[in-house]
Formats: sequence, structure tokens, C-alpha cells
Amino acid sequence: MKVTDITEILENWAPPPIAESYDNVGLLVGNPQMEVSGVIINLDMTEEVVIEAKEKGANLIIAHHPIWFMPRKRINGEDYVSRTIIQAIKNDIALYACHTNLDNIRTGVNHKIADKLGLKKLEFLKLKASSEPESFGSGMIGYLPHAMTKQDFLQLVKETFYCGGIRYADAALQQVKKIAVCGGAGSFLTGEAIRKGADALVTADITYHKFFDNENQILLMDIGHYESEQFTSELIYEFLSEKFTNFAIHLSEIRTNPVQYF
Repeated sequence: MKVTDITEILENWAPPPIAESYDNVGLLVGNPQMEVSGVIINLDMTEEVVIEAKEKGANLIIAHHPIWFMPRKRINGEDYVSRTIIQAIKNDIALYACHTNLDNIRTGVNHKIADKLGLKKLEFLKLKASSEPESFGSGMIGYLPHAMTKQDFLQLVKETFYCGGIRYADAALQQVKKIAVCGGAGSFLTGEAIRKGADALVTADITYHKFFDNENQILLMDIGHYESEQFTSELIYEFLSEKFTNFAIHLSEIRTNPVQYF
């Protein structure tokens, strides 16, 4: 099994052309013709994950987040990005990113978040303008099995995503049932969630002024970037485990979240 055999399957699932324009997806480091001895899956690519791959005999790291976005002029060990790249090249470990292309498919990141919350009757929160009917989009929206008080829903989200805390803008609602979700920075979807009649939007990376966009109509929740996307590794693992059985696929044991709560 070669790297290209695995990446071809991944890219049939989450095509790179549907990634956002700023993104950097696909095989970032490594030879596509290299034979794969094992795979490590994590949300991020870091030095620690490269070391873990080496220790487990894996030579392909698949992560949700690419380790760099903008062009780099030098790779000299001055930061964690270049050190990770150097470590990967030294150890013949390939690095592959499956980012916003995995966000934008129906069975991707946001579907996994919705599943964790038990949402039903799922649809895209916002379809891509260039998409075939319901093929690609941003966020998901669906329904809880039964209406919940805001307090109970906040507690459900906190426990489900192991949140150190939830930042949120309140709304004049007694209960919530219709829920929108978007992994990572999803505040750009607040207006769409309101238009679709969502009672809450679960996302991350909301800035101070963006919280005002809830217009007192929707429970706008920032649960943390890592927290919102942490189950993406599980999503990729489940997908690959169904497709390949002739080499080791490992969920990384490294928790890469740089954010701590006091």
C-alpha cells in the first residue's frame, strides 16, 4: 500500500477542490509512492506527533489542520512548524492534511459534531454557491430528540466536548431544539443560523464584537476550537478502518490543544 493509494481514497471522500481558497490541503511532505507501514491520525501535526509516529512504526501522519498555510521562505528550525517538517523528512514520515474539504462534505466534521449531540434531520446550514444540490456546504443544522432548557443544553455540550468553559451570548429563549453547528471558526454563519430558525449555534473562535450578532435571538456558543473539532480524528479513523485492513491505523495519543483553562 502506497501513500497515494490512501490519499486517493481520502480525496474521493473529501475532494481538495472544495477546500477554502486560503487552505493548504493534501500531501504536504513526503513521497506519494512511498509504501505505508502505518498511519497516525491527529487533529494537528506537531513534533510530538512525529515522534509518536516513529515510535509506533508509522510513516504517514494524517491531520485535520495543515501545519502551514502561507508560503515559507526558510525551514531552519526556528519555530515548531519548521522543526516538525525537518523531523518528518529526517524520518521519512509523510504529512497529509484534510481540512476545510473535510468540513464542507455532508459526512464530514460537522456531521460528526451533530452526531455527538444526537441531532436528527440534518442538512447543511449553508450550501456552497457552486455546489450541486446539497453536495457541499458549511455547518450543519438539525434537531435534538426533544427540547431542552438552555441550562441543560449548555451542560450537554460541556460534557460532550469536555469543555473547560463555554463562552456564549444569551438569547430570550426558554428552550432549545433546533441546533446549528460549525467546527472551528463559525461565527460567519450566525446570520444564516438565525434565518434558518436555529435556537443555538455551537462553534468556536468567536470574537467579542461577533457575539453581538446573535441579536438576542440565538444562543451563540464558543466551545473552543480544539474542543469543537476533536472528534475529527475519530471520523478519519473510522473511515480509513473500513477501507483498509492490511496496515496499522492508530489514533494519536497526543493531545495537541495549546489552550489551557484556569
